[in-house]
Amino acid sequence: MTAQATTIQPAPLVGEHVNPMTLPWHRTPIAFRWWWIGCLIALPVSFAALLYWAPGPSLATIATEPGAIILLALILLADLYPMLPWMRRANPFDGFIMSTPLSIAALIVFGPHAAVVFVVAGAAMTMAARMVWWRVLLNAALWGIQGAVAAGVLAVITGPFTWDEPVPSAAMIPITLVLAIVIETLNVVLVGTSVRLAGGITWREYLADWRSQIAIGSIALTAPIPAVIAQDQPALLPLLALAMVAAQSGLIAVTTRTALAGTDPLTSLATRAALLARLRDRLARLRRHGDTVTLMLVDLDMFKKVNDDYGHLVGDRVLVEVSRRLEEATRSTDLVARFGGDEFAILLTDGMPDRTVGEVVARIRAAVCRPIQVQDQAVRVGVSIGSAVAGERGVAAIDVIEKADASLYRAKAARPPAVPSAPHPAAPADRLDLAWDEPIWTWTRPEVTWRAADKDGRQQR
Repeated sequence: MTAQATTIQPAPLVGEHVNPMTLPWHRTPIAFRWWWIGCLIALPVSFAALLYWAPGPSLATIATEPGAIILLALILLADLYPMLPWMRRANPFDGFIMSTPLSIAALIVFGPHAAVVFVVAGAAMTMAARMVWWRVLLNAALWGIQGAVAAGVLAVITGPFTWDEPVPSAAMIPITLVLAIVIETLNVVLVGTSVRLAGGITWREYLADWRSQIAIGSIALTAPIPAVIAQDQPALLPLLALAMVAAQSGLIAVTTRTALAGTDPLTSLATRAALLARLRDRLARLRRHGDTVTLMLVDLDMFKKVNDDYGHLVGDRVLVEVSRRLEEATRSTDLVARFGGDEFAILLTDGMPDRTVGEVVARIRAAVCRPIQVQDQAVRVGVSIGSAVAGERGVAAIDVIEKADASLYRAKAARPPAVPSAPHPAAPADRLDLAWDEPIWTWTRPEVTWRAADKDGRQQR
């Protein structure tokens, strides 16, 4: 039985979630492809209109300005440096577009035609992240459109100004505020539409983390700093590069130490303390009726038998592989943590609009049931799963954990007893023949807790 198990292919995962922004072009939805083509057409059209209508120095003139050249180099540095291998391991700037204030500074100092730097920035950040070719072109088009629209707004609000003279420093702050609002609003609309048409997430999911989006957008308000330097003392701009690299490297070091403090040293999953912190935060953010927080506890069946019969080194390898498979079976936005020993916890994404707890259980079962190869030995384990759902604010994290724990123990109690299996004579002597024929799969339906009462005083389910 064990020898056959090593050749079993994993079953298709129920509700498998694939990031649509990484798919090959031919697998993207038709509506998204039309949107993609439209964006690529809109880019040259918008820049042609900008070059014809907007005032300011020409691109040829801008290209001879030392400040413009150095700003362009800084833009590339801001987008490429966080993508270097030692930075990507724990990047605190993930989601932050560090080149945005520099691009706005180029607009303010050198006029609307400098919007071409947005195209360069959009292409550079996606190429550095090694994204698929169609996404590189899309990102360059989206950023270029944002830059062209911002340049048009700049031409409107500055009126007859021709950039023959420097922009007054006092005017840079209100101009930056207007351009930042235009750029970040367009970014939300254009990127959100792209992801929605690609089949990624809903608008509600995309806008759910609006606080982070505001924080990301606020970095654009620092544009007057490089603008003043580029306009008055462009020779000092390289010092800005040193400050930028030093700040990013320092924050990477802090982030790495913080991440290690909340990471299990064996499995590299989140620790119990990190899970509790995230669970408390999620419970505190429950607002609308219908919002839920779902916690799952996963316990490995017969894992003690693996440790006793084959040693703790084999047991550790099994734990590491199970951890990897749990992350494989869940979404990147879910939190998988090692709760203790051979028990894991999974905090699911808000609301789960397109999946149920049963579907997640099926995904975990399909992932964990595959044989685990440890050197030349094959191990199979089963799981018991309990879960709890909290649907109202004011619930304590410990109460949700207790409900999930009670659900888990009911699942374990309902598990049929393991029947020792006879040795497999055909199996090689160095393979693991465990004390059961098949993994034990048990789970209980989630505990739905703390729903608001209806008019008759009954709890809603």
